[in-house]
Amino acid sequence: MRSGTLAAPKAEPSGVGGRSAIPPPPPAPLSAEVIGDTIATSAPTQSYAKIYEHSRAGASVDEFVEEIRRRFDRATLGLKGERVVGVIVAYGGDVAWSDIFASGELFEHYWSKLLRSYAVEALARPSYRETAAITDAREFLRNLNGREVVESEPGVYRWREITEGRLSLIELESIAPRAMTLHRLLLHRTS
Repeated sequence: MRSGTLAAPKAEPSGVGGRSAIPPPPPAPLSAEVIGDTIATSAPTQSYAKIYEHSRAGASVDEFVEEIRRRFDRATLGLKGERVVGVIVAYGGDVAWSDIFASGELFEHYWSKLLRSYAVEALARPSYRETAAITDAREFLRNLNGREVVESEPGVYRWREITEGRLSLIELESIAPRAMTLHRLLLHRTS
């Protein structure tokens, strides 16, 4: 194996060949270098699901995702007659991402995949003790004034991306039977 390969050694079941099982080592903390290497070596030929399953990134991400899912469920438990349609994500004091959908059903459909994306990013960043303020989240959600690219299929959909500095706003809109924004993604690119 070349340096940087993310496959963890497999333990042999207890009692096979007279040897006892050796548990695999705990997953190493993720870094931007590990994630970059994983994407460079695996992403061109594998889906992200396979990258999670077959790399040391998977175990760390799964544990982190479950903790965030528990906290999210606890925080949204008291909603009465309301549905979550989106999230704003901050890493420490830096608001970096938002995903907002047209309905709670759409959000729920994509929530697990989104949560994994947020977790991978969080585990690659340094740990922060500060937290973002609600005013930071509100400011992040502002409309952008930058270069705009639009694609559309008449009568079906419109996709647009507005880029302003390191911020990118991507919107997908259904045109028929009536105009409706299905998904609004806003992110702060780090590179």
